[in-house]
Amino acid sequence: MSKVARVARIQKLSPICHRGGVCSLDWMREMRRALGWVSIVVFSCGCSSDYLPLSPTESVTSGQFGGSGRSSLSLEPADGWLPWYWRDWQPGIGERLVPGGTVDTIVEANDVCVSNLRTVWDARSSCRRFVVSVSSPGRLDASLLWDPAAPGFDLSLAGEVVLVAPSGRFASSNWQQVDPQVFALVEPGSYGLLVISYVATSLPFQLTTALSSSGSQ
Repeated sequence: MSKVARVARIQKLSPICHRGGVCSLDWMREMRRALGWVSIVVFSCGCSSDYLPLSPTESVTSGQFGGSGRSSLSLEPADGWLPWYWRDWQPGIGERLVPGGTVDTIVEANDVCVSNLRTVWDARSSCRRFVVSVSSPGRLDASLLWDPAAPGFDLSLAGEVVLVAPSGRFASSNWQQVDPQVFALVEPGSYGLLVISYVATSLPFQLTTALSSSGSQ
């Protein structure tokens, strides 16, 4: 039924009320259907199809967060977590890292370490994926250090380190820095760490993690 026809039908139904303010069931049922349809329209308009609610920028709403989309944000959440979720995130996958440890490795060019990386993040991105198991509540920090002397390194395309919760909610460092850092307050669970690069060559990096009580920072 079209919207015009639905409105016309409602107009034809007048509230038949009896003593005591009791109205006919037919009229009340029709009103509930109409209000339910309006609620669905409002809810659908308030959420994007890529599960990024209340996105403040066009680039984020379109489903890609990395690169130029990331640089336009000025959010500084107290707990580190941004108000968005990585679509279809699967936790517990990646190379194991121990909190407090350091790893030296590389991001291979065109390594798509998450299947939907280039639709969720950026079409140019490559990544290296790690997983950190947290056994107690606290603050998880990750510090990334790029090698600016590496062949092909370009600071304007230097990527970020991204921390992803089991639910898919994520925190992200800045990009276009030699030593970006990210943190978030965490509960026990498995957290993903993604090192993301935008250059068309493999790049070496160092990644260090630290877990501390949330009140010690």
